[in-house]
Amino acid sequence: MVTPEMPALRGSAEGMVVPRIAPLPAEQWPPVLRDLLGASSQDGPGRVNLFGTLAHHPPLAEAWLRLAQVLTHQGTLAMRDRELAILRTSHLLRCDFVRARHEGHALLAGLDGAEVGATASPDLYTHAWRPADLAVLRTADHVAGQSEVPESLWRQLADRLRAEQLVELLLVIGQCAMVCTTLNTLGTPPDTPETCVGLGAPV
Repeated sequence: MVTPEMPALRGSAEGMVVPRIAPLPAEQWPPVLRDLLGASSQDGPGRVNLFGTLAHHPPLAEAWLRLAQVLTHQGTLAMRDRELAILRTSHLLRCDFVRARHEGHALLAGLDGAEVGATASPDLYTHAWRPADLAVLRTADHVAGQSEVPESLWRQLADRLRAEQLVELLLVIGQCAMVCTTLNTLGTPPDTPETCVGLGAPV
């Protein structure tokens, strides 16, 4: 299991956290990025500063966001599996930004509050997980920890998931780890009501 150090916070004289790269205000975003944010409004709040950070590199932002849309809305992996993988990965990488956004998604996917909390346990075996759930969580431990998935665990996954779902699970964990590392390193702040000014209702 990975045990990363907490990212250092950069404070201003007023004690507020200062991001290394400040998110761009919405009026400076390219139209395609604003369109993508509007099209993904069903994903819930908390994405404005993420999009504003990506807006510094519009082609990369568009490519990554389209991948995220496929993984979220066009994938074949069960929502429960996806959210378990994201909650565990964001916990391991200590990314509150991502974890906070997906705790609500996990409840919609059928997890209860105890299960959501147990995804952050140092020892996964302290909770009575279903074997299928435990296999997904252990896979996140290995992939986010940059270690090879053991053959016995792979066979357990392959007994239940189709080939495309196995690929998708690895990509969900990998892209979540990428986002967590990026946001932690940049110190991207969570959204506030002021963040969404000019975008209509909070999105």
